[in-house]
Amino acid sequence: MSQPICSIEGQEIATWKRVQKLTLCRQLLQRCCDEYRERHALPVEIDDRNFTTAFFAWIDVVERSADYRRQNEQDYFQFVFGVLLRDLLREKAIHLKKDASTQLRPSPGNIADWWPAGYVLTHFCIGTLKATLREQCAVEVQPSDAISHPAVWQSFRENMIEEPGLAIAFFDKFMGLEPNWREPTQINNRPAAARRPAKIQ
Repeated sequence: MSQPICSIEGQEIATWKRVQKLTLCRQLLQRCCDEYRERHALPVEIDDRNFTTAFFAWIDVVERSADYRRQNEQDYFQFVFGVLLRDLLREKAIHLKKDASTQLRPSPGNIADWWPAGYVLTHFCIGTLKATLREQCAVEVQPSDAISHPAVWQSFRENMIEEPGLAIAFFDKFMGLEPNWREPTQINNRPAAARRPAKIQ
């Protein structure tokens, strides 16, 4: 698997504040799309209408879940970025240009080209989560080995069609956490809901 995209460095405005602003969030996503194009020679475009729909659906969950942040701040961010992934995928916020899609003959082993939208959006959410945890919680996290397993990605893509909420569970799996496969959208039923994580310096 190629090197991941969407590594978000520290900025003047904190990542968490940026990602909650429509225009600034779109700018971060555009950077990921541009980076993907540079590496894979495939143009990925943002659908502005679909992105906006996904963004405001996500903001609603962010606001409704705010109480959980006081209980477990690190897991709160993990959850809401999983929801962001769900909403961006569900609303088809990005897509390959039509002429580019005819160029593809990828195998599932080549995850980045096999599912460009899933790959870009997953790494976008990982990048924003990592930066947010670093800035807000003084915690450094890395994806688990699952991120490089084609079989996991195949299952992710297939299950997303029937149940978009499973994107949250797969995002947890990618980050090395225990997923809630039965009720992934229920924040109070998360495995981490009853415990506080220790900070990793």
